[in-house]
Amino acid sequence: MKHRGKAVLLMAATIVAFFAAPANADDSVSLWSDADTPGTIDVDDSSAVELGTLFRSDVGGTVTGVRFYKSAANTGPHTGSLWTGDGDRLAQVTFTGETASGWQTAAFAQPVPIDADRDYVVSYHTTTGHYSADNNGFAQARDSGPLHAPADTPDRFNGRFRYGPGGFPTSTWASTNYWVDVTFTPTPTIPEEPPVQTGFPNADNTGVPAGVTLTPFTEPCNFHTDNQVIDRKIVDCADGIQVYAGNVTFRNSVINRAIETNAAGASITIVDSEVRAGATSWAAVSGTDVTVLRSEITGGQHSVRCDGDCLVQDSYLHDQFNDPNSSFGYHNNGFLSNGGSGMVLRHNTLWCTPLDNEIGGGCSTNLSLFGDFAPITNVTVENNYFHATPAAYCGSFGYNPGKTHGDNPSGVVVRDNVFERGPSGHCGGVGPVTSFLTTGPGNVWTGNTWSDGGTVDPA
Repeated sequence: MKHRGKAVLLMAATIVAFFAAPANADDSVSLWSDADTPGTIDVDDSSAVELGTLFRSDVGGTVTGVRFYKSAANTGPHTGSLWTGDGDRLAQVTFTGETASGWQTAAFAQPVPIDADRDYVVSYHTTTGHYSADNNGFAQARDSGPLHAPADTPDRFNGRFRYGPGGFPTSTWASTNYWVDVTFTPTPTIPEEPPVQTGFPNADNTGVPAGVTLTPFTEPCNFHTDNQVIDRKIVDCADGIQVYAGNVTFRNSVINRAIETNAAGASITIVDSEVRAGATSWAAVSGTDVTVLRSEITGGQHSVRCDGDCLVQDSYLHDQFNDPNSSFGYHNNGFLSNGGSGMVLRHNTLWCTPLDNEIGGGCSTNLSLFGDFAPITNVTVENNYFHATPAAYCGSFGYNPGKTHGDNPSGVVVRDNVFERGPSGHCGGVGPVTSFLTTGPGNVWTGNTWSDGGTVDPA
């Protein structure tokens, strides 16, 4: 950038890590977090100037305001603007209640809708100069979740300025980043069906096989007979399904209620079936000694809740229920254990889908292992597809020191799983994985990758 005929050389700032956390406590996202700071906080230039950043979003949503980094000498006043890429102003706001320095934020009177994959410019005007700036800051693109500020090129320049009383900034110099940011709230959308990789379970390759004829199940819904087989049935039980016997099998069937083992020695196998638990705070499938094979599980607060000795394989867990009228916020999970041993999850698609609601409800993770009532031990999680989720993380693996039995999960083997990046770029809103204790006895993390390539690490 040329400052009134003389070149000012600025130290190049260190490029901070991509996918910064949201700047605000709400659902908005920004290009930088409050922890990010300029390399050059105060440029010795007292001219009035408009400074801006070109950006776009992968998804539609609303721009709620403007942010900029302020030096102590940049006393203003300051106004912020949002522009189309062609220079039409969409909104303007005057900054009030500023602090002496640091990040400043002003909210527009009304959120401004923007389209996906379209260029916009966010800017602010200072009458006193002394702005923050780092040359070469846009030598590389800046990416944060769905937001992208492209690298400065002759055809698509970034790091913009305009001297004078204000207006659309159209000049650039040395790919300089002037630390102008946006607050953006993505429109919450979840596709009806996940774009899973070829070979992973989905609605087309799980559940009742094509050509099977179903008839109503007319026997009692409390199962007390060992080795009972329910085959090719539609099972409707108004109060849910309680299994008291061993080795009860549901095969080629549609089960329209939640199902649970409810006695010592009870066990169930669900194979080539569909569990449609619907609007209930019970887990769709729960208990001890549970086997789920090639089945589709929907509804319920959790798809599967295991207390120990469970095998879930080649199955599709999704679309849990979160009660919007409850007095407290339910947390949902694809697979949940609050403590137990002997669990295997192999070649499933795991997807927690409910969005956060106003009472604190929403997804915990696709797969949650918590040491609440017993230690987490001897768990194998292999070759699963972790679908991108509205939750903070896609998987939580048992190390929760604040819980009664969360200090030392052991024998937790997580290998050869695939994590979808999704809108956030890292599967969950914060990251792919949390609470994996790498030093725990018998714990193994290996071969876990992103769906578009690259290694997923447990930290």
